Amino acid sequence: MNTPRRRIKNVIRNEGSKLAKKICINCGKELGAFTGKVNISDGTICTNCLNTAGIGQLENPATYSTNDVKAVIATRTPLIQTFAPTKKIGSYLQIDDAHKAFKAGNSVFEFSNLLNFELLEDDETITKGGLGRAVAGGFLFGGVGAIVGGVTGGKKSKGVCNSMRLKITLRNCHCSMVYIPFIMNETKTKSFVYKAAQSSAQECLSALQIIADSCQSEVATQTVNQANASAADEIIKFKQLLDAGVITQDEFDAKKQQLLGL
Repeated sequence: MNTPRRRIKNVIRNEGSKLAKKICINCGKELGAFTGKVNISDGTICTNCLNTAGIGQLENPATYSTNDVKAVIATRTPLIQTFAPTKKIGSYLQIDDAHKAFKAGNSVFEFSNLLNFELLEDDETITKGGLGRAVAGGFLFGGVGAIVGGVTGGKKSKGVCNSMRLKITLRNCHCSMVYIPFIMNETKTKSFVYKAAQSSAQECLSALQIIADSCQSEVATQTVNQANASAADEIIKFKQLLDAGVITQDEFDAKKQQLLGL
């Protein structure tokens, strides 16, 4: 006899079966009701696959298709496999100078993904830095040292701090920003905990600015190299015109000096 209670049990059983039959689009494993997973536009991916690829956060997952996610994983997997930190700042930030990558939160990023960053205390900007700028509110001291005055000089002390976190803005990757939390509960600004958080924040700011500066320098070098290559190509073309008798030696020499900036 199909009683109301039995019908309810059948519905629950069927719904549970549907949940259990979800399959990860990447590893192909069946995902249960309590398995970590993220729904995308045309399927589901398990958080284990994302974490293995160094993707702690997939921003706006509903906008990703299966092919999109697989492409992101294919790009990120080699990065996480080769990631070997050469510098660690507590549990907050890890940097791999050899492979030009850094880890913040549960995600690994390339140096080139870094756009800018800012330190927030109680959601108020204390200092910021990034590509094409020095750290505002302070200055770098001793290469990888602290940012003197950068953390302490930007706000009036209220005696307590409820939150301190570093916001990192990113580009050309699976998320647009990531946060590094230093303080998440009410903390007295004269306490050891606050001063330790402040010190860690200073070190992270310094390290990130060094990454940003190295990226800026690399871009400038590439621009110069491209300009030199372009000038060399033009000189070769004018040399061919000289050899063909189209231009004179004086004309060639003048053009060569112009292209070389002499």
